[in-house]
Amino acid sequence: MRTGQPCGNRKLVLGVVFLTVSNLLTKVCGLFLKVPLTNALGDTGMAYFNLAYAVYKWFYMISTAGLPVAAAVLTARYAAGTSGNERAAVLRRVRNVTLGAFFMLGLGGGFCMYFGAPLFAALQKVPDGARSIAAIAPALFCICIASAFRGWYQGLECQLPTAIAQVAEAGGKMVCGLYFAAYAMRMGYSIPIVASYAAAGLSVGCLLGMAVMLISHPFVVRRYEIRGEGSVNMPDRMTVLGQLWRIALPVTLSASVMSLCDMLDSMIVIRRMCGAGMEAAQALRLYGNYTALAVPMFNLPPILIYPLTTALIPVIAAARGKQAECQRIVTSAFSLTAMIAFPCSAGMCLMAEQILRLFYREDLAATGASLLAALAPAVLFLSMFAMCNAILQAIGEARYALYAILMGAAVKLISGWVLTGNREIAIMGSPISTVLCYAAMTVTALWFVLQKTGAPQKLFVMMWRPASAAILCAVTARAAYYLLCLHLPQTCCTLLSILLAALTYLAALTALGGIRGEVLELLTKRQRA
Repeated sequence: MRTGQPCGNRKLVLGVVFLTVSNLLTKVCGLFLKVPLTNALGDTGMAYFNLAYAVYKWFYMISTAGLPVAAAVLTARYAAGTSGNERAAVLRRVRNVTLGAFFMLGLGGGFCMYFGAPLFAALQKVPDGARSIAAIAPALFCICIASAFRGWYQGLECQLPTAIAQVAEAGGKMVCGLYFAAYAMRMGYSIPIVASYAAAGLSVGCLLGMAVMLISHPFVVRRYEIRGEGSVNMPDRMTVLGQLWRIALPVTLSASVMSLCDMLDSMIVIRRMCGAGMEAAQALRLYGNYTALAVPMFNLPPILIYPLTTALIPVIAAARGKQAECQRIVTSAFSLTAMIAFPCSAGMCLMAEQILRLFYREDLAATGASLLAALAPAVLFLSMFAMCNAILQAIGEARYALYAILMGAAVKLISGWVLTGNREIAIMGSPISTVLCYAAMTVTALWFVLQKTGAPQKLFVMMWRPASAAILCAVTARAAYYLLCLHLPQTCCTLLSILLAALTYLAALTALGGIRGEVLELLTKRQRA
């Protein structure tokens, strides 16, 4: 008889596989949406699209960052602590309270976005962007309903519906976003209206994701036998709601600070550049180029770090109370992070234009190259901060990561305001302020990690090996590109030079002793445990 409880490592591994595959497919769909959309709409069109997305992202983080986690935690607790009809009734209570909370959040947030669209667009100094903000508002309601079920399913360790819903949502966004934009362009609509059609495609994609979660519900209920009646020891609705908010609030605060910062940045950059004497159309084009080309490329390398941090959290948590073991793991974790982050950051800095030309039109890539090169150092800092955040969570000191985020947000807003308001710096102030932001976050979080774990200061000395190998790697890529361009097409030159640089990096790192035994041991520690 099924009990609905976790059924061992097989269930955990299947869940990880489902989500990993769905995440990869989601990234591919996102790439196939953004690249052709950018090439079709250009800098100005993507500025309208991304300005709307910045507003949506903040509402999304406020509404969904913490509650699915809280719902998963409560569902897991009640599933493990009850049985039979009582278990079924309690799990339904958690589901209903969670769904009610998400329904109100989605409805309220969606209304605020839709009816507040002219206000948000005016604050961004782009009045024509109101249509795009209003077009993406329904997505918030759909994603909130889907997130309620996602947290409940996750608590039951049922990951397949979430994986399918993520793919359906991403595929819907890609197909509908491109189709709607193409239709608007065929009809001869203006760029702001075409951008709003593309934004409406995101809402349809989120509707598809919500539909998958709703359709999955009867199957999950039947599979986990959540159909009996029970009234013994039933927690009242306010108790469950209070438990949800207590768990969700810290996660929501941490996640929403940077999204709020991004939204405020979208309101500052264009306004400050126009205030410094730049024409509004030019400011809009520069902002669109930066957010459509440089920012997505910057967000790609840390994807390699996030699975590592997720896997290391239980390893570090298991070492709590064993100071020497904890220090060794923390030092090795930072070494491994540096081995990944340094070459990505250096290569992106020296090969920015060549990388962008693989995906975008030559004129767009030429404009975005300097912005991506300026943003590249932030890859290193963001990767290091992600590891710091994971370590602080593992040792039960997650609040210190929030302090670091608040520090970074303050640096971002102040430096962004000052730099983008300088006519000589203009849009370059945005990537520079982002680098300063993540540098401040990393330094602050790293100080807390050293204080709480007692990790040795020598980990800074260990950074010279991957740093040196990364510099050699980037220089090799640049030199190889120019030599190959004498004989081969540009795309082949870029790909071959990146491959050659990767081989050079591995060889240099090995020769310098950067791939150490404790780092390799760290990669396999969890599997042996």
